[in-house]
Amino acid sequence: MLTSSTVSSATLATPWKKVFILLSPIGVIGLCTLTARGIGQSLREWSWVPVFLVYWTLLTFLLAWGAGWQTYQRWLQPSHGAWGWRWLGFVAIALFLPTFLLNWSALNSLKVILPWLILALLDPWLEEGYWRGLLLKAAEGWPAWLAILYTILWFGLSHPLILGVNVPELRGLPGFLGTVFTGLVWTLSYWKTRSLRWPIFTHFLVDLASVSVLVFTGKAIFPQ
Repeated sequence: MLTSSTVSSATLATPWKKVFILLSPIGVIGLCTLTARGIGQSLREWSWVPVFLVYWTLLTFLLAWGAGWQTYQRWLQPSHGAWGWRWLGFVAIALFLPTFLLNWSALNSLKVILPWLILALLDPWLEEGYWRGLLLKAAEGWPAWLAILYTILWFGLSHPLILGVNVPELRGLPGFLGTVFTGLVWTLSYWKTRSLRWPIFTHFLVDLASVSVLVFTGKAIFPQ
């Protein structure tokens, strides 16, 4: 089972709050998908902007309401366990290096560089806090394999169902499997080290290496 020796020792205050958090991916994905299909489609290549604003707002609310700053600070405690689990996230980075090498020269204007950096700096704190920290906290008491499977499946669905609405490269099985893989890597890293430090850091590097803004605007070149 997931216990205080593997994840945060804090528990949710009431059973209904725990259930709400565990079911919250349905609302997060649903509202963001509606945003992508509504407001997003009218903005064409910048369709991802309102989607991320809604997405980040929802995650911020859930983290503040479901956990709070003190609990988030506990998730950022120094890492424990073998160093191999801390470095595990670099496996995910390696998957995106070919795409980065093909596209880095296109990161040549403030219009691209600024949102690319903002997304990479902000997104890992919210996604790791929610998908790893908060959901695993709500799943305390479950068998470890079930809690991990639950969180990574929802995380895997989130990207193709939300971003895939307007970004063809993130749709379907490839988008799902890629997101599941990175989610598994970061979840195992957090579970084994009892800290979000390395998942956040390697998530930040993945967001940089994936040249996210170029992908979202349809300007990225992918390995053949």
